[in-house]
Amino acid sequence: MMKEDLSADTEGRLLRNNLYDNTLTTPKIIPITTKHGYVSVTQQGLPNRTAIVTYHDLGHNSASQFHDFFAMPDMIPITAHFTIYHINAPGQEDIANPLPTASIYPTLDQLADTVNDVFDYLNIKSAIGFGVGLGANVLVRFALKYSSKINGLILVNCSTRGVGWLEGFSLKWPTKDIPEQRWTESLLNYLIWHLVGSTSESTQYELANDLRDHLENNCNVRNVIKLLNSYLKRTAILIAQSNKKMKPSQSLQCSVINITGSSSPHKDDVIDTNNQCDPAMTSYVEFSDCSGAVLDEQPAKLAESIRLFLQGLGYISHLSIPQYSISNRLAEQTADYKRQHGSFSKVPRRVSTQIDSGHYINDDPTNFEEELQSPTI
Repeated sequence: MMKEDLSADTEGRLLRNNLYDNTLTTPKIIPITTKHGYVSVTQQGLPNRTAIVTYHDLGHNSASQFHDFFAMPDMIPITAHFTIYHINAPGQEDIANPLPTASIYPTLDQLADTVNDVFDYLNIKSAIGFGVGLGANVLVRFALKYSSKINGLILVNCSTRGVGWLEGFSLKWPTKDIPEQRWTESLLNYLIWHLVGSTSESTQYELANDLRDHLENNCNVRNVIKLLNSYLKRTAILIAQSNKKMKPSQSLQCSVINITGSSSPHKDDVIDTNNQCDPAMTSYVEFSDCSGAVLDEQPAKLAESIRLFLQGLGYISHLSIPQYSISNRLAEQTADYKRQHGSFSKVPRRVSTQIDSGHYINDDPTNFEEELQSPTI
């Protein structure tokens, strides 16, 4: 038994090493000049295939958020059949040059316009959007403005609300660029809270340490703060459910899957976003035992959800669906919820599934939340 496990581990390690050397997963950098500044785009997958366009969250970039995810074995069948373009927000790529202090960073609506510039430069007629956090917000804005260019949206931790009281009260200080070119503990705590949520669990604690290392060693603090300022000044996105009288710019014209973790700090925002979308074209997926870092904590389940979503759009239909698919989990979770509550009155509309790998509720405050709870002098 031990030899079999060792052999499997060795085989898996060799497979992963081979994948990273594979031209399929090795990112290719494409520099693009847009109306709102220089943008670095990276490409994975084979050329001249249906495009998937990704956009990262605050504190991340294409390398830290997407490259490894699309190179993992569960995603290789998808990577092999699509051309994946990862858009980095201006100045967010690894070891980026500092943006001029006096420069005005694009708003989220302007970032959506840079996505269109990327489409035009790469001659992308239409694509599937895959955004996380801030990136999901940008892609929703893009889909509303350029509806003919998006075939589907994969949204992780997407908030379409404006700045909430939590952010507005606690982060008024970064509305102007801080003069020091260094990370402060408050800023790091906020970004870790935004990206992970609670860090008391061992997995989240390790993720938080990795994020801290990434922010301090790979990211330009001035550039990250400029992007953060734009996010904190965001306007709410008003999505109306489509009908014959509705203008395309007011409703999403494509299929959408909203994804979050059961203990994500953005779960309520995701449910609100999901409730604004057309129920006939929208699905909601919630992973149990998962906080905000869905791609890191539940990559295999996320890959399965993405595969099923793409198959629902008519892509990669030849790939087999795992026996223990999301539909199985939905049936189990629905039955479990009814046993616990006796009805479905409290279920958010269009709950497609809550993928369960065990329940836990953690009410311990994060470092960021402790700062909010401490009295101000």
